[in-house]
Amino acid sequence: MMGVKVENIDEFLGKPVNDPYGRRIGYLISFYSDSDGNVTSLEVSIGDFEFKQFPIDRFRFENGSIILLSEWEYNAVSTENRLERLKKRIAALEQLKTNNEVPKHAYEEYKKKLDEMLIKIKEDAKAVKDMLRKRLYEIEDIVVELEKCMTNLKVSYMGGEIPEKSYKMAIDLVRKNMDVVLLEKESVKRHLERIEALETRPEDVIVKKGEGGITQESKQPMQVVVLEG
Repeated sequence: MMGVKVENIDEFLGKPVNDPYGRRIGYLISFYSDSDGNVTSLEVSIGDFEFKQFPIDRFRFENGSIILLSEWEYNAVSTENRLERLKKRIAALEQLKTNNEVPKHAYEEYKKKLDEMLIKIKEDAKAVKDMLRKRLYEIEDIVVELEKCMTNLKVSYMGGEIPEKSYKMAIDLVRKNMDVVLLEKESVKRHLERIEALETRPEDVIVKKGEGGITQESKQPMQVVVLEG
């Protein structure tokens, strides 16, 4: 995200902080900055009993709202961007070599650096994929719990134990939470599939010589991750 300066953070103090799926996390209560006035992290009150500091990169400010990315989502997006960028660099270097537009020593040195970077990114990607799979398991447990809750409400209502007004209010709340959880589940699966595709997909960058030098084009548009609050 773009850097946030101290003079721009005051309008957000005291405002609610949500996750990308609209769930309330807490409220922004303070900030931390470096000597240049760049905000480095934000303090969030979670409930009325927990206070936690998060790095500024985990936040998105959209239409006056504050959105905090979960650790799994932030790491997934970061890994996808790194893999995408590195794939393009590797493709560009190979095309330069094919066109005899780079000296052998320069190619070999740069290729070695890119290979080392790729190894490191794949190691990081493995950890992120493990994190995503763990979150999927957690979501499955939440879904099971909500299904049990919904079943109990229906039984109690049909058995005449609770009135219709109370039943509808409770069941609507459970369904709303179920919708949000399933939305997060689909997001986790998309990120997992995206990372695996980037790891295995051949470099899809076309590097061609045009007027004024070399330009790069992708065979398909880069995916844009949109996070809705």
